[in-house]
Amino acid sequence: MPQLTHESSGDYSLSGPLNFDTVTALYNDAQIDMSSSQVSVSLRDVDQSDSAGLALLVEWVRLADKRRCSLRYTNVPAHLQTLIDVTGLRPILNRTAP
Repeated sequence: MPQLTHESSGDYSLSGPLNFDTVTALYNDAQIDMSSSQVSVSLRDVDQSDSAGLALLVEWVRLADKRRCSLRYTNVPAHLQTLIDVTGLRPILNRTAP
């Protein structure tokens, strides 16, 4: 199962698989505190992902925008970056909220 870990103020790390079987539980259970103006989520330890995993990352960006929080993803693994590029999601996942 994937795990979201709060590392320090505004910094999180995500590990494990992000796929159709795991993202619903992660979305329901993992909470990112978007009350600060900037949040960073390291994806270094995401070992597998599919379109459902990307949908979760996009949803977190949408929630951050709604809360006027700048959310950025760091340490994106090559397999996940390839999926982001193939789907054309780079502009959405690499931007910051206004």
